[in-house]
Amino acid sequence: MRCLATIPARIFLAAAVASAGLGAEPIRLRIATFNASLNREQPGALAADLRAGTNGQARQIAAILQKVRPDVVLLNEFDYDARGESLDLFRRHYLEVAQEGQAPLQLRHGFAPPVNTGVLPGGVGHDFNRDGQSANAPLPPGASARERNAHGGDCFGFGVFPGQYGFAILSRFPIQTNGLRTFQNLLWKDLPGSALPDDPSTPEPGDWYPPADLAVFRLSSKNHVDAPVEIAPGVIVHLLASHPTPPVFDGPEDRNGRRNHDEIRFWADYVAGLGWMQDDDGKRGGLAGQARFFLLGDLNADPLDGDSFQSPARLLLDHPRISGGPTPSSLGSVEASRLQAANNLRQKGNPAFDTGDFADRGNAPGNLRIDYVLPSKAGFRVIDSGVFWPEKSDPASRWVEASDHRLVWVDVVVD
Repeated sequence: MRCLATIPARIFLAAAVASAGLGAEPIRLRIATFNASLNREQPGALAADLRAGTNGQARQIAAILQKVRPDVVLLNEFDYDARGESLDLFRRHYLEVAQEGQAPLQLRHGFAPPVNTGVLPGGVGHDFNRDGQSANAPLPPGASARERNAHGGDCFGFGVFPGQYGFAILSRFPIQTNGLRTFQNLLWKDLPGSALPDDPSTPEPGDWYPPADLAVFRLSSKNHVDAPVEIAPGVIVHLLASHPTPPVFDGPEDRNGRRNHDEIRFWADYVAGLGWMQDDDGKRGGLAGQARFFLLGDLNADPLDGDSFQSPARLLLDHPRISGGPTPSSLGSVEASRLQAANNLRQKGNPAFDTGDFADRGNAPGNLRIDYVLPSKAGFRVIDSGVFWPEKSDPASRWVEASDHRLVWVDVVVD
């Protein structure tokens, strides 16, 4: 079920291996996350769009990656397909071809896990969104927007087909297949002290989902992945990747907000080395005490603004094993906040830290910091960071129109 893709080595790995020798310069890494919005409304549509190498959105995404030149990047909202065709097409036809005057970028190792979006539970009678209907079969072609929303709400993660809104890792370092851990099947109820939503019409706590639903309902709206990469012989870095559900599109029970909180809390427990979680291969327990890691992804949680339940981002930013700074920032986000104004002017957070460019009026949140690259304190020294959000005077500013998120990167030296 996992998609692990590799193409022939070309130029980059030798430098990293050489730098690990005795007396060599310290290894420097640039790790990035980017919600690229390369999601489509039909299965196979992303591969079809990428096949000719001329898709404008994908070319802009590739240009940003070529400009920033990360060693590893997590791409959120990149539709999953079991054969890895979309990931391979994006890499060969876009990243490895010069875009907008940038040099080609070779990230020869890739991993795309299966995700819970668009996946229906087995059996019948599971009405997760409680709209009075249970989706029990794939959507037919030509389904209405209402039918698509109803169907997506009864899947383990919102999606109109299995794999929609998936994610993928691209790396210039080998991914250690024998150390991969995924938590796609972990049940929400199995998280100790979980913030299960309440039915506001009853006095019972945590009763939005009936017992039959809780017996199958998964914690992760996509997947939680621990992907180890070997950056030099014997030097392993764990990439902890996820994309929690947005804390919106629900009702007073706040089921998405509470799930977002617990999807993030999973990582706080995992890097603390707690033992309650079990991965999809049956292995129990969290991350080893001194393991090097990067926790990265679109977490859909701003530490100060937005609709999050109990500020789950603080569980990571204040974690004793996680380096909280310096916070990635940009000048373009400050300019956007000023020009777009409206709800942005009432926010508590520093607009320089924003990573998402969202609607600004009515009940909309305005721009938010929701995309993160968080290195472990142990094993790294942070030397630089940033958000790719150029000011409008920069010709590259038009590239960011490809997504409502901005790429976030962090540079470290390996201790």
